Amino acid sequence: MLFRRRQKPISGPARANKNIAVRPNLYHIDYDMMLKGSVFLRRGKPIRQFGVTVGGSTRLVTSGDVVDEETYAALIAAGAIRPVLQEEGNNPAETSKENSQIDTGK
Repeated sequence: MLFRRRQKPISGPARANKNIAVRPNLYHIDYDMMLKGSVFLRRGKPIRQFGVTVGGSTRLVTSGDVVDEETYAALIAAGAIRPVLQEEGNNPAETSKENSQIDTGK
């Protein structure tokens, strides 16, 4: 930084467009969600850690972490966490009623 040219600050409409970014879906991983992993005590409380490989790199997920969508999907595929219902208004009781009313063709 000592001998580099100073970059001029961006102003006006170009700056507004630069600040607009698509935020990836982030998921909070709780201890109770995790089904697999090693259990450790940290500050007197149990935590769970699980390693999962995403796109050729291994990521260590600790309970309490916030992970992106790719890591979340890999954790579900590995059976390490319970998936969270994403849709609002999706009541498990209504889903079981719909499943019980499926016509079996008898």
